[in-house]
Amino acid sequence: MRIIAFCCHRALSRKFELAPKSRVLFEPAIEIVALPCSSKVETLAIVKAFASGAGGIFVVGCADGKCHLLGGNERARKIVNYTKRLLDQAGIESSRLEMFQVETSQWQDFNQAALTMIERIKSLESS
Repeated sequence: MRIIAFCCHRALSRKFELAPKSRVLFEPAIEIVALPCSSKVETLAIVKAFASGAGGIFVVGCADGKCHLLGGNERARKIVNYTKRLLDQAGIESSRLEMFQVETSQWQDFNQAALTMIERIKSLESS
């Protein structure tokens, strides 16, 4: 099982600085793709990731009102929702793709998002 996280650099980098020793070790490992903003995630990149064998993908953006690009997280949510509709049309469970918004100082928010996706994908693959 391969899970990819497309993450806003600002939403994620501060977490690595603040809590490097409190990181949860994920099994399977989460492959993190850092983006300058979650709004830079593209439908094509998500589709290619699924085509290359990803079992699940999640996008991590800043919490509402915290985006440095003023609404980049809202744009990312629209991209994710659009891509979910395409996945459904292609016969791929759209629940394999999710968007999470996290507070920049809360490492546990990212951990919870990752654990949620791991459990979701394990459940989908066992059924």
